[in-house]
Amino acid sequence: MNNLYSRHWALALNQWSLLLVLVLLIATPVRSHAVVAVLMLYAIGYLVAYRRSLTVTRFDWVVIGLLGAFLLSRLPIYYLDPESRYLAPGAHMVALVPIYLMLRHLVYPVDVRQLRQFMELGVIIGSIGAFAVALVQTQWLGHYRADGFLFSINLGYLSCAMGFLAVCLIRDGRYRRWLLAAAVAAGITCLLTLARGAILAMPLLLVLSLALNIDRLGKRVVAGAIAAMLALPLIGYAMLPAVQERVDYTVNEVTNLADGNIEAAVSSGGRLQLWTAASHAFLERPLIGLGYDERESLNAELVEQGVITEWVLGVSRGHAHSQYMEVAATGGVLGLLALFGYLVMPAIFHWRLHRREPDNPWPQVALVFTAGFALYNLTEAAIHHEMMATFYAYMQVMLLVMARQHMASKPVH
Repeated sequence: MNNLYSRHWALALNQWSLLLVLVLLIATPVRSHAVVAVLMLYAIGYLVAYRRSLTVTRFDWVVIGLLGAFLLSRLPIYYLDPESRYLAPGAHMVALVPIYLMLRHLVYPVDVRQLRQFMELGVIIGSIGAFAVALVQTQWLGHYRADGFLFSINLGYLSCAMGFLAVCLIRDGRYRRWLLAAAVAAGITCLLTLARGAILAMPLLLVLSLALNIDRLGKRVVAGAIAAMLALPLIGYAMLPAVQERVDYTVNEVTNLADGNIEAAVSSGGRLQLWTAASHAFLERPLIGLGYDERESLNAELVEQGVITEWVLGVSRGHAHSQYMEVAATGGVLGLLALFGYLVMPAIFHWRLHRREPDNPWPQVALVFTAGFALYNLTEAAIHHEMMATFYAYMQVMLLVMARQHMASKPVH
């Protein structure tokens, strides 16, 4: 038992788990949160084995509280309407608590360079693997848009997240050229999904990445990166008929919205209607929001009043297709406070740590990663799916521990 939970075995298991989570995420049909589930069970045993030397600090309690915030905010609505769907995403985030405590206990005395190597390899293999799948689907099988082994919109957000992990890891990276190739591959994969929310996030995240690394980048690199990002969609529009159709479709939607013809703008107009319905749900019960059945009933009333169209009735549970609006509708003020905790507070922490320690690479990686999800959540509930919530929480925990280890390893003058 002691050998099973030795630091050597624990570090090896965490390294391979990190690699597998990143490789499996978008490149295979195997769900990466299965790896996290196994790691959680091991972490519980590890914590029991080292219970005498484990101390939980005030900072640890804050992290534990933020990981549990999503679940806690859903307990009131679950009490009124006992349905597991309310608790599932938050429960997956809570599963990261033992993993965080294990990593914090394990990594602080250990050099994180090995963990970084496994992270880089996972991002490279996962991004290039997903790119290969997307090419097969769109160029060989003739699919209109790449969806990999997920819904296309989820593949779009996750490929964007993987791409910018690769971009940020290039700084001080061991496999810089491969990371650059992975970033390009993930960017093309994102483009092939035709997920506009993810595609529009790419230039914003690129600007943020360049700004955070301006101390190490010359004018040529900055200009080249911006040129490449501008050229990518232009090349895609010129060479890929599906991209041309998607752009034309978007232009038509904007035109219809400008003319007030919301029903004709099915995607964008539909989201506006869903957000309108979600805002009404929030106003009905501001503290905890409405349950899914209640939202569907309210939507039917709004259709009769002419506030929204019958199209909304075809959307299961009245799903708002925005994390912010969805949390407001089913979660209310408590849900929005929880969202602030697990999305905004990490960004603030990473930003402040970056300002204090600009040579620490991990706050930069974490800040871009968090900013990405803040953008994805505008047009999709990107942390509502169990797999997405698990991946988001796992990477937050991993990057936080590595950032704090970098702080602890700095020599004291």
